[in-house]
Amino acid sequence: MTNRKKFFIVFIFILIDSFLLISFLVIRDATLENTLRKEIASLQTLDITKDCYNTKIKSRGNYALIEKTIKTYLDNYAKNFQEILNILNDDNFKNLLSANNYLQDGPNFTHSFSYINDTKIAFNKKIDNLILDCNEEKIKNYINTVLVDPYYINLYQELMLTENTTQEFIESRKILEETKTKINNILDVSKDLFTFLKATSSNWKIENGEIKFQTQELLNEYIKYTNQILNKE
Repeated sequence: MTNRKKFFIVFIFILIDSFLLISFLVIRDATLENTLRKEIASLQTLDITKDCYNTKIKSRGNYALIEKTIKTYLDNYAKNFQEILNILNDDNFKNLLSANNYLQDGPNFTHSFSYINDTKIAFNKKIDNLILDCNEEKIKNYINTVLVDPYYINLYQELMLTENTTQEFIESRKILEETKTKINNILDVSKDLFTFLKATSSNWKIENGEIKFQTQELLNEYIKYTNQILNKE
């Protein structure tokens, strides 16, 4: 066999090996990307009000980094959301303006004033984080500290910001901003109400589970505060 034929055969083997290697890498990447897409799609079945998004990573390599980044972002969002729900579902919040609280904490309302101040700080911190997390630019850039390859960055952004999720983030931001205004109004007016009740403590009492005032004028003032809380004014 001549050297020319030997070189040709070796060249063909190298070409075949290169083709097989490229085919393997393409198939492997396609498989890993498909695994990633399926796993991210499965997150849509979770309930943000109670579930954890930081589940087991099922893809590998850079795809695993994308998966972990998405799950971490959504898990942090869900945790803040659930903590806000805990604040709003707390018995102290729901019973703040109850006759029972007036009876137990009045007439100085030391616990109520402290609760309002602490709750307002905690609530605003968490809801501000949630509102910021709905920002499209923050979502897009969240991957930048993890990956630099444009292909994987674009894939992350494609999976995180589909047409549906982008609209959901926009709507969530609007709802969160409205909720922030509403809850802060409740807390602020409640604080004013307790200040009023403390100042007029000798002119009201709890009777048969209801607050009773000595004058119609004081009752009207009380109703004004409660209407503000209920957004009737």
